[in-house]
Amino acid sequence: MRGRADFHVWWRTVMVQTGLDYCGLFRFKNEQEIEMFDSVKAGRQIARLRRNKGLTQEDVARRLSISPQAVSKWENGHTMPELSLLVELSEVLDSTIDGILFPDRPSAADANFEHILLPYAPIADFTGKNWPYSMAIPAMLAAIRLFMGLEKRRDSMGRQINDDTEYILQSAFSGICFGYSWEPERALEDCLTVYGLTGEVHSSEDYSEEEFVHLAANHILSGYPLVILPKEYTDIILATGFSDRGKILKGIPFLDGDDEKNSVMSFQQLKSFPVWYVKSSDMLLIRPGSKTVSVADKCKETLHTGVSLLSNTAAVSEQPLVGYGLVIYDNWCNELRKENNGNLVTIACLVPHIFIHYEGKLRIKQFLERSMRLLEELDHASVMVAISKYEEMISMCEKCMNQLLTQTPQSAEEARTKRQMLIGVLQRSRELEEEALREIAAAISGERQGS
Repeated sequence: MRGRADFHVWWRTVMVQTGLDYCGLFRFKNEQEIEMFDSVKAGRQIARLRRNKGLTQEDVARRLSISPQAVSKWENGHTMPELSLLVELSEVLDSTIDGILFPDRPSAADANFEHILLPYAPIADFTGKNWPYSMAIPAMLAAIRLFMGLEKRRDSMGRQINDDTEYILQSAFSGICFGYSWEPERALEDCLTVYGLTGEVHSSEDYSEEEFVHLAANHILSGYPLVILPKEYTDIILATGFSDRGKILKGIPFLDGDDEKNSVMSFQQLKSFPVWYVKSSDMLLIRPGSKTVSVADKCKETLHTGVSLLSNTAAVSEQPLVGYGLVIYDNWCNELRKENNGNLVTIACLVPHIFIHYEGKLRIKQFLERSMRLLEELDHASVMVAISKYEEMISMCEKCMNQLLTQTPQSAEEARTKRQMLIGVLQRSRELEEEALREIAAAISGERQGS
């Protein structure tokens, strides 16, 4: 065992009373210098290594067949484990005994070198449409699939096919295409299950900056990518490497509303992200999971979820255009009427909402098309009717954008006319979506409405 071998090779002890008195423990750093044991430093190191492994004190106690209180005393520097337990502890924490008791020696993650993970399998250039591609989360999830070498479709050179398919599916699986600001808890972790992966979330608020940096570096050193999810509007980072001991992450960025960033998935030219750890964020650690949910089963689940979300008629936020479902149509029309009543020249609630509306309906339509290919038990006739409703919504939206976005209103009267046009589009879209939802519900149940 690595821990036991390390103990015999590197240590020399005097006056050690097992498990009670480490005051006589020292290490020869070189021929002239001796480093004495410090229980407080060792305790902090045990806590740091435990957190980096994603373990609780109870987890460690269970593995060592001891009480959680004992682990707590170690981490507070009040006591230290017996030498026999120390060997087991080093293996649980994936460390050396020397690294636990004398933590000042730099670890591999502290070394000042650049460490870059390569994709698990070659990736072809992007072959789908570049626009619209404005949703960051689906794009990032699609990139993870490619990086982990999980795309079975390959081109003539054996490279993974990189197109719109995963982006479309994950737009629906994550629920993002069903609303303007729909972010269910554990959405990312759930979406990863179709790839046979799992995601472990850590918040920067639970760590010091140094600990957060080490957590990222150590995870990449273990061979897996990670995702930095900022709590403000800035780049999501899919990190596949680091330099400067983890203080600079190497990876590719994704950002809501940035089509160019979200359609680029090249792991050959990574961006650098210095001082990434100073911003409040979550870190998603990617690892192989214990279960895999089939794409077909996930489609079934998502169809039910989608009908429920899109049917919503209640406000979920104080901001009228934040939320999901049919309520957005009503709220948006009300905001446009308020602008008309105020004789405003600027149509404030046009951008970016018109783009979000357009892409959401486009992705729902594409998701329904893929669901038909995957789920034979669906009533395809009902799904085709629903798809036709979304096609009409998309066509109206395209015409509306062409007329509203090409020229800026020069007067309040011109702005009023444009708003009335948009209100008409939204009201008709609401009617079409209600009809589409009835058809989707019928397709799920296998019974066509009115039959």
